[in-house]
Amino acid sequence: MVYIKWQCPQCKDIVISNSFRHHQMDVCKCGKSGLDLEEYMTRMMGSYKLLERYDYNFFDDLVIGMKEQGWLEFNFINKARTDGRISVTLQEVMFIRKLEDKILESLK
Repeated sequence: MVYIKWQCPQCKDIVISNSFRHHQMDVCKCGKSGLDLEEYMTRMMGSYKLLERYDYNFFDDLVIGMKEQGWLEFNFINKARTDGRISVTLQEVMFIRKLEDKILESLK
């Protein structure tokens, strides 16, 4: 997920947009600037001043935390992998995605 903190040059309103919400234009107080931040594209209205941008991979952090707490049993499909990536079952992925959706929905 990508977060962008931006400011409207006209009204100086500061807005935080994120890529979790699809087709959601975040607009400043005066309505002259807006940003729709998607995973692979950004739609803009007017102009804005970029204050801060950061990427956050919530899924990976959630998986690591759940593994540390003993909630997941990892099935390593290819034990010879050297890239540090882990493999999980489809059921584990679905469980994690549902939990991720609940957490992100509560953050709106």
